[in-house]
Amino acid sequence: MKRYRWALLTLAVIVVAGLLMLPWQSLLVVANTWFMLGLVFLMGAAFFVLEKGHLFAGWRRRRRKGEEPLPEEKVPVREVGRLKNGPIVVNKYAWFCLINAIGLIVLGIAFTV
Repeated sequence: MKRYRWALLTLAVIVVAGLLMLPWQSLLVVANTWFMLGLVFLMGAAFFVLEKGHLFAGWRRRRRKGEEPLPEEKVPVREVGRLKNGPIVVNKYAWFCLINAIGLIVLGIAFTV
């Protein structure tokens, strides 16, 4: 619980802000906003997970006109394969986004039904 306190605090602030908007907006608008914010947090979580996925390991950069040639070095295939086939890493930023995304999407669905 202590590990995820910033995520829970952020989720609480967003929920309280939505509840404070209820006198001016309908519950449906607030719930839809929570759902859309949850989707944005979900995209952020996906970005942080893919960031650690070594998607660009082993790529070579093309030489532009007027640049000096790059040294011709072999790409170590086994090393690139080891990096790309490694386990999925979910870092603390991805957990932050996932906790907020799940909480906001569940709240958005619960209040629109």
